[in-house]
Amino acid sequence: MSFLACNKAYNNLHLFKNQDTEEITTNSNFKTKNTSVDWINIYRKVAVTGVPKHFEFYRCSQNSWYHVYAYSPKKDFVISVFMDITGQKKKNASDLEDRNRWAQELVISEKKYRRLYETTQDGIMARDLEGRMIDCNKAYAKMLGYSKKELKNFAAQQLMPERWLEQREKIVNKVLQSGRSIVFEREYKRKGNSIFPASVRTWRLTDGKGKVIGIWSIVRDISQQKEREKNLEQQAGMLQNLIDERTKQLKDSERLVAIGQTAGMVGHDLRNPLQTIIGELYLAKIEVESLSDNELKKNLQESIQAIDEQAVYMDKIVSDLQAFVRPIKIDKTPIDLKEIVNSVISSISIPTNISVKTQMDKNFNQIKADPHLVKRILINLVTNAVQAMPEGGRLTVKSKVNPEGQVSVAVKDTGVGIPEKIKPQIFTPLFTTKPRGQGFGLAVCKRVIEAHGGNICFESKEGKGAKFIIQFPAN
Repeated sequence: MSFLACNKAYNNLHLFKNQDTEEITTNSNFKTKNTSVDWINIYRKVAVTGVPKHFEFYRCSQNSWYHVYAYSPKKDFVISVFMDITGQKKKNASDLEDRNRWAQELVISEKKYRRLYETTQDGIMARDLEGRMIDCNKAYAKMLGYSKKELKNFAAQQLMPERWLEQREKIVNKVLQSGRSIVFEREYKRKGNSIFPASVRTWRLTDGKGKVIGIWSIVRDISQQKEREKNLEQQAGMLQNLIDERTKQLKDSERLVAIGQTAGMVGHDLRNPLQTIIGELYLAKIEVESLSDNELKKNLQESIQAIDEQAVYMDKIVSDLQAFVRPIKIDKTPIDLKEIVNSVISSISIPTNISVKTQMDKNFNQIKADPHLVKRILINLVTNAVQAMPEGGRLTVKSKVNPEGQVSVAVKDTGVGIPEKIKPQIFTPLFTTKPRGQGFGLAVCKRVIEAHGGNICFESKEGKGAKFIIQFPAN
C-alpha cells in the first residue's frame, strides 16, 4: 500500500514532508509516526471491503484529538479525512465535569431536604388529582395516628370532618389554577375519630415535564395554639370584667363621696331641728296626759304617737347618713349579747302577728365589741326582718359560738325573701327595694361589722324568708 498524496495539514499531523510520501511503501509493520493506530491494516481492510471506517485517536505529543474517516472511492484506493475535534473533546470533558459536580450537589441537596422532610415537626404530604396519597413524611402520619402504609389506603376526604369537604374542593381547584394557596385552617380526623385543628398551605405538584399530577401540602397541628388562644381570650374576658368592675367601683366611689359629703351636711342640718321636735313631742305628751279623758285627748294622743314614730324614723335616717359618712371609731368593751338582743327587741315596735324567738348560746357570756354599734347593727337587721313580713310570720334571733371561739348572731325571718337578681347588690350603698328606704342600712351594717374585724352574710330564697348572719372575730 502506497501513499499517493496528502495535504499540508496531514503533513503537520504526521510530521512528514510532502516529498517523503513517495518513500513510504507497503510494509506490514509500518505505523503512522507518533500514533498507536495500525493504519496499514485499517486502510487495507477499507480498500478490500469497500466499507468506510470511522474512529477517533489521540495524539499525545500535541495533546490533540482527531476524528478519522477512511473510505474507498474505488477498489484498492483509500481516502482518509482527519478532523481536529480537540476543542469539542475539551468542551465535552468540561460539560461532563460540570454534570458530575451538579449531580454531586444534587445528591447532597436531596439528602439535606430528605433529612428535613423526615425530621420536621410539620406534616408534609402529596396527593394525586383524585385525592389518593402519593407520599407523606413521618410527622404527618404521626399527627393522624396512622402508619405511612395505612395512609396509602385513605383518600383525603376520609381524613377530615364532612363540613370541611367543600372548602377542600375549592382550595384544590384554586391551587391547580394559581399554583399555591395562602395559609388556611381546617380540621382533621385522627385515628379513633378525634378532631384536631391545623394550619395548611398547599402547592401544585408537577412531574419532570411540568405536567400537573396533584398537590402537596404542609400541615401543622395547632391544637396547643388554639388552646392558648382560648385561654388568652378567657383571661382577656376576665381582665375586661375586672376593669369594668373596677371602673364601676371607681364611679360608685366618686358618686358615694359626693353623696357622703351631701349626706353629712344634710344629717348635721337635720339633727338639731329633729332633736327639738323630739323634745317638744315629749313635752306635748306630758301636757296631753294632764287633760281630762275625752275624745279630744284620745285624738291628740294618736296624733302625737304618729308624729313620734315618724320622728324616730327620721332620726334613724339621720343616724344612718352620719354613720355612712363618718369614720367608724370602735370602742370595744365586754358586752352581754343577750342583754343587747333583748334591748333591741323591746325597742322596736313589732306587730302582734309576728312571733319572736331568741336562742342564745349558753357556752359564752360576753364578747368584746362596741355596744352602741352592735346594737345599731341588730336594730337594722331586726327592723328589716319585721318589714319583710307584712302578713305576719316568725322572727328568730339566735347566737352560737364555734370551736375556734368565733361568735355569730343570726336574724331570721319567714318573710318575702330576696330575689336572686338583686342579691349581688344587697350591701351596695343607696340600693333599696323599699318605697321609703334610703339604702344605707345594710351598707352601714357591713361597714360596722368589718370595722370590728368580722363579716356579714345572708341566705335567702324568694318567698321563703331570709337569714342574716354577723360573725365576730374570736376574742
